[in-house]
Amino acid sequence: MVGIVYATRREADPFLVRIQADLLESRPFSLFRGRAAGIRPCIVVVSGMGKVAAAMAAMYLVLEQHVSLLISAGLCGGLDLNHRWAAGDLLRIESAVEGDCDRLGRGETPVDCDGRWFGRLEAARLVTCDRPVFDGAWRARLAEKGDLADMEGAAVARAAGLYGVPCAMIKGISDAADESGRQELADNIDRVSARIADALLRELVTDKSV
Repeated sequence: MVGIVYATRREADPFLVRIQADLLESRPFSLFRGRAAGIRPCIVVVSGMGKVAAAMAAMYLVLEQHVSLLISAGLCGGLDLNHRWAAGDLLRIESAVEGDCDRLGRGETPVDCDGRWFGRLEAARLVTCDRPVFDGAWRARLAEKGDLADMEGAAVARAAGLYGVPCAMIKGISDAADESGRQELADNIDRVSARIADALLRELVTDKSV
């Protein structure tokens, strides 16, 4: 069983429609099971935003739903100062790290993600923070640690590692993680979420010729 973690229902909705998902429960998280034919069995959890919520949801999928793979899916901001990527681009995450942790002067060690998933996509490094990055100066500092920023991915990866479960990630760029990011996010959330849903569905089909 594949467990997929989304932060918000709006990000998850395009994928839930495509897999003809049924709501299994609303507490402690909104949990959905896909019933569309021709795809691998999967359960989708909407965790809520932030690292704590994402870690708890990932643990719930492992301990209560017994998933054998965790996927973190959703939107991210672009940190790449050379503008290699643009809003709407999808990336496979090769490693994730918490960008706002300081362990007695040392940052966290990045967690490697399972590279066998989303092989059609270019790889990128993810930085996870507890608040959204909509500030150019902070963006520049985080760009030293990775290419993309979100609020959940590294927490999912750490929870997966704790329980020995592989973790893969797909992220879609919604904004440039600067002062214009809030408006860009609002403008792009539905379009980018739909692209993520299509890529996820391609990855989960049992007939890989599709």
